[in-house]
Amino acid sequence: MPEKKSTEIPESEIKRLYRSKHDRMISGVCGGFAEYLHTEAVLIRIAWVVITLFGGIGLLMYIAALIIIPENPEHVEEEREEPKKNEKALFWGAALIIIGIGLLLKQMGFFYYINFWNVPWQMIWAVFLILIGVFLLYNRFPFNTEQNNETSMSDDSEDKRQVYRSTENKMISGVCGGLAEYFNVDAALVRLGWVLLTLASVGVGIIAYIIMVIVFPIMPGQNDISVMERKK
Repeated sequence: MPEKKSTEIPESEIKRLYRSKHDRMISGVCGGFAEYLHTEAVLIRIAWVVITLFGGIGLLMYIAALIIIPENPEHVEEEREEPKKNEKALFWGAALIIIGIGLLLKQMGFFYYINFWNVPWQMIWAVFLILIGVFLLYNRFPFNTEQNNETSMSDDSEDKRQVYRSTENKMISGVCGGLAEYFNVDAALVRLGWVLLTLASVGVGIIAYIIMVIVFPIMPGQNDISVMERKK
């Protein structure tokens, strides 16, 4: 019987997001995003200040990023470089101007019409759950019967890609790690997105996460591989 082809993506091909040890003002979150996106860290910091003005979501996301994103293991602590004086002046000057403009606009009534929390996030979660359900049904019952007959006659040479819960890349139960492996992205980005939507929808993301734990099976073979590696 022919061996089934693995659908896993080699970890070396996935671009990783880390907190920077070289470019940091607090904990290296913005510096890490700058290194990941190949841009200036001061731009990321200014954008983060702007996001924080919308109901404080930026501060909550920074704390979440501090917990979720690991430090870059390739950076040596002694090699850390202090931000240049002109970068610090640019950041703090821009931050103060943005905060001042934000306070003025709020006093003038503009921010009453622009509120991050007023977006229908619960509807977004509902659409997400519906799409996940359709995806699972499509994988379980393929609509193309001719193709289904051909694949069944080929002695199951290839399996359709399926979302699994990861046992190697997990912080709670491997849901975000499994989605990251399926879409070939860094798990930290998936976790941050999940936290953002959970905060915005006032906890609906927790219910969705529990549903994903029940719906998604555990990645087959990962437990066996991890046990074998521990025994070596």
